[in-house]
Amino acid sequence: MNMDMNLKHLEYFITVARLGSINKAAQSLFISQPYLGKIIKELENAVGAVLFQRTRGGVSLTPDGEDFMIHAENIIREVEKMETFRSSCSDTGHSLVVSMTKYSHIMESFIEVVLKHKDNPSFIHRLSEGTADEVIEDVYSGQANIGVLHFDGRRHGEFKARLASQSLDYHFLCYVKPHILVSTNHPLIREGKPVNLHTLAPYGFARYLGQCEDFTYRIFSQDSQYNLNYGSRMAYLTSRASLLHLISCSDFYGIGIHDFTTQTSAYQVLSIPIDDCNDSIEFGYILPRNVPVNPMTQEFSDSLKNRLKNIK
Repeated sequence: MNMDMNLKHLEYFITVARLGSINKAAQSLFISQPYLGKIIKELENAVGAVLFQRTRGGVSLTPDGEDFMIHAENIIREVEKMETFRSSCSDTGHSLVVSMTKYSHIMESFIEVVLKHKDNPSFIHRLSEGTADEVIEDVYSGQANIGVLHFDGRRHGEFKARLASQSLDYHFLCYVKPHILVSTNHPLIREGKPVNLHTLAPYGFARYLGQCEDFTYRIFSQDSQYNLNYGSRMAYLTSRASLLHLISCSDFYGIGIHDFTTQTSAYQVLSIPIDDCNDSIEFGYILPRNVPVNPMTQEFSDSLKNRLKNIK
């Protein structure tokens, strides 16, 4: 049996079981139905048993699911009993545990703070990258002290409501315009031609795997709507470094934001503003409500504010 699961997945399972519907559970949890369905499937794979019977009317627990429900509820109750003990434990402040969406500006702030304290006699630091849903889950479940994420600025109210329902405090950082990412040696650059979504159409597009609904791939520019989720020449990657490396050594292009500090020197990749683009990406960070912020986490959030305040 593969027991690769976490407490938040158990809570999701219990919610689905009690409501009898993945759709209703997703709405009550303020997460997407496909994401919740994926979590339930992964949980069944981890347990090695089918936990729900799927029907047109919803879902119901299988016999294995009923047994698992008993164990899941017991685990959650025991964890709740430990909360008092957990809150009484002191935080030494010598750790920085960050969950983030895939933007190098965030990573640079993490490195800045870690290097500042590299001579501490002991420390444990961790930086993980994922989708906005995964960042929220990491902070909510206590796997990260702080989460940094981006989303469509038009969904600000929706995200704030979801975060409030999970006792997470949201702190706005900035609005940023999407940019085109191309190599400094791209044919359009070498030939002195315009670089925009129209002239780049014949070239390959590099994007992250598993983020098909990322709004930054649907862009309105120069009176045209570009849906970059679809195309005949696509390269899907899972890491930020892999995406930048591919762009740097090919004629592929991608979508990102304004250059980060070492982007050109390390990857030979340029960030070029998108003509007449009214779309904006909202950046912010989240913290668990009523939980003291340790000094390194505070330094990290201050670094983010300084790093992003002048980005357009």
